Amino acid sequence: MRVASKFAIVLLSSLPLCCQESQTASSFFGDLSPERLHSIEESRRAARAELAQQSSIFETPNIAIALRAPGYQIVIGKIIGVQLPDGANLPRTRIRFHVEQVIRGNGQVADFDVESRWVPTPVSQNEDPELFLNNPPTALDKTEPKVGDRYLLGIAPGYSDGKLVFVPSVIDLQDPNQAALITTAERFLAIEASAGRSGFAPYLAALDDETPWIRDIVVYWLTSFEACNASPACAEKFSGVVKRQLQSNTPNERQQAVFWLVWVDSVSRSESKRRGFSDGLPVLHDSEIRSLFDAATHDANVEIGDAAFHYREASDLDREPPGECFTMVPALRKTFHVHAAKQNPVPPGFPLSYTYGCTSSEESGN
Repeated sequence: MRVASKFAIVLLSSLPLCCQESQTASSFFGDLSPERLHSIEESRRAARAELAQQSSIFETPNIAIALRAPGYQIVIGKIIGVQLPDGANLPRTRIRFHVEQVIRGNGQVADFDVESRWVPTPVSQNEDPELFLNNPPTALDKTEPKVGDRYLLGIAPGYSDGKLVFVPSVIDLQDPNQAALITTAERFLAIEASAGRSGFAPYLAALDDETPWIRDIVVYWLTSFEACNASPACAEKFSGVVKRQLQSNTPNERQQAVFWLVWVDSVSRSESKRRGFSDGLPVLHDSEIRSLFDAATHDANVEIGDAAFHYREASDLDREPPGECFTMVPALRKTFHVHAAKQNPVPPGFPLSYTYGCTSSEESGN
């Protein structure tokens, strides 16, 4: 989800600073007494603990990577061969699959090979940190692959018969907890098929789906429908669902609504610039998005409020002219603005997390 942005954010601790700027910033952020800092720290700790209670329900399984992109083929495959690494010609375990059933795709996928990071003697991930950072491990990397085992696999575009393929989405059908995901994945594929026939309405209805990660995928798909972008009914429904979730008794649902706004806002701004629109599209206008962000900054869970404040300010700053610099402190709900600052205005040893940066005329992600 890389999106074009007009400002560069730099996370900093403390730097040498201009006296006048540091005094101005210090006055702006106020006197942070030990008592106040302790209160801020404790409230954030409690907020994180509250979110952690149901975090597993809101986790997105990696099968969602394939479900979000129509180019991915989804199959049920059985392991028919395993080659362990020999340290030279074969640096990683290689698994050969035979396709038993095509769930999504053209039906032409045959046998294929996949690399696994599972090895008989585990090694430290620190030996290859970038690999795990860019490609999170799947079920094929976490357990020993055995001939006869069956998996649901999301195969990346570019599949070629007999070639090593990239499979970022995996469900281990030997694991009852993972196997239960098949029913949910099939329900989404039914929604996808229905939307392919009738337009965005099935996705709009699925905003009320009982499964949080399906709702996440649905929001992604709605932003890709031109008809939804142009439909007042689509915007009204989406806005209503966001407002309802922001009032939910479940903090994770409120947090999810904030993340939806982040995505819709980022797409709105990038699309508006590309197409020359004066207001935010698709799905919601800029003013509506900001109003919803603003409501979320007052969330009873301060971690959610901090995030909403950060994203609201970032959205506003993206519309500022080049050369405007800022220091954003979500825990204080304050942003310090200064024109063309050459140094970070925050005093050394500033005790709270903050973001410092300047708007730029250069755009990234093109």
